[in-house]
Amino acid sequence: MNTIVKTATTLITGKLTITFDKVVFRYETLSWKRRINWLLAELGYFLKLSKPLALPTHLQIEPSNDCNLACPLCHIVTDNKPRGFMTLTDFKRIIDEIGDYLLFLHFWGWGEPFLNRDFFAMAAYARERGIRIISSTNGHFFQNRDNIDRLIDSGLDVLIVALDGADPETYEQYRQKGDFTRVVDGIKRLLQRRNERGASSPRVNLRMLVTRDNEHQVEPVRALAEELGVDIFSLKTMCSFDNESHWQTILPDNTAYRRFRYDRDGEPIRIKNPCKKPWNHPTVYRDGTVVPCDYYTGEEFNVGNMFSGRGFRDVWFGKRFNTLRRRFPEEYQDGMRCSSCSLNYADVDRCVSHAFLCGHAGPDSSGNEPRAQTPDE
Repeated sequence: MNTIVKTATTLITGKLTITFDKVVFRYETLSWKRRINWLLAELGYFLKLSKPLALPTHLQIEPSNDCNLACPLCHIVTDNKPRGFMTLTDFKRIIDEIGDYLLFLHFWGWGEPFLNRDFFAMAAYARERGIRIISSTNGHFFQNRDNIDRLIDSGLDVLIVALDGADPETYEQYRQKGDFTRVVDGIKRLLQRRNERGASSPRVNLRMLVTRDNEHQVEPVRALAEELGVDIFSLKTMCSFDNESHWQTILPDNTAYRRFRYDRDGEPIRIKNPCKKPWNHPTVYRDGTVVPCDYYTGEEFNVGNMFSGRGFRDVWFGKRFNTLRRRFPEEYQDGMRCSSCSLNYADVDRCVSHAFLCGHAGPDSSGNEPRAQTPDE
């Protein structure tokens, strides 16, 4: 009944609320094109159709797969792929084709997005089409006032800044090649300039990836977040991907900061995989490769390249993607990479385990209010 009421309310009023990483985004005046596309995308997922009824409502785009850091569990240090950046022309090609249907842009991939000098122009281009945008950074790129002004002018809704410790020694154990002081100084500069200009965005979400080495500093980092004046403080849990042996050595001892719920034998409790991404939230990598899942960089889920073909629709409604959707409901645990995904386990929403308002998050310039969920919500 709640789903029916929500659907009817959205279609009639154009109002919709979605949550991404425990940050809530409210839409007040969706176009009819977006309302109908959202409804059909949800229906396609509910029926598990191999050929979707709609274009995606969410999209991840990777502006860069290069990085200035060398975090030990990141694919950047393990996959040996050629590095590079998406061009502004290619980005505009994506937005021009499907931007009028999108609700939400998840704007980062396996690299540091701000290494791409066109990031600001890309974000502004998408925001002009009414797409809400969230991005994530390691925070080393805000010493330059021009960069800060361009970021504010881009209209980016929320910026996640990774800070995994309350001092350089702890922070740099995981963020290898990182500079704690530079990140903290950059946050200060960004927030000071945002306040000087009377701007309401981007909302800054200071995020701590909790490891065995830094879990004792959760409260000090939270205190630092309050001191800096960020809008949200959040805790991200760890996932092994393809570095399970290393992951086991730095997994937090405190289960409150772990991603899964465990049985009496200490094993993660499995559930039926509820993934919606093949129906509403694919990823376009910087070279145009389309995959249904942003957590895997291999070739198993490569369903096509939109830059070398006729565009995104050709891949989204194409045979390879349709075949994967048809296989997924019954075969995701039978030889597919999906069998080891986080979504197979209880409490999968604990990818971000905690999110707290820091007393600074108010409505943005359009009256929308990205807010954090508390752990009890």
